Amino acid sequence: MKEPKPYPIPEPNEDWILRDYIEPYESYFQSPIAKLNAIKQGLRAASIADLLQVTGYTQMDVAKWLNITEPTLRKNMQGEKGLNPGISEHIIQLFELFNKGYDTFGALHEFKAWLKSYNPGIDAMPFDMLDTITGIGIVMHELIRIDYGAIA
Repeated sequence: MKEPKPYPIPEPNEDWILRDYIEPYESYFQSPIAKLNAIKQGLRAASIADLLQVTGYTQMDVAKWLNITEPTLRKNMQGEKGLNPGISEHIIQLFELFNKGYDTFGALHEFKAWLKSYNPGIDAMPFDMLDTITGIGIVMHELIRIDYGAIA
């Protein structure tokens, strides 16, 4: 008996993630002054939950990126006041990176797979570099290189 032909698994529709979770932060990517003002004012606590939705990674991963413990991450998520400037800046940079990753790869799941793969151009796994602003900048630069076809 002939086995039925498997249907391809459809790609997840990620447009709603971009619209609902990244779009509210896009004005910060366009203007350094807007970014600086948001950082100094402090992002709302819910921005951590937004980041978790966009990345699809665990609270442990995001806490590691932000250089805080998981309990501190949860405490910040439940807080009523704005996040401190260091955490706010890091979160904005991560949103900008994931926005750029989507732009470069055309799909968040492909960008996330790339983050977890060793990259010879930076001699590291990009995912492991997201715990510093400089590391995020290196990964962003590598995405720009990919856009221009200049991959090592």
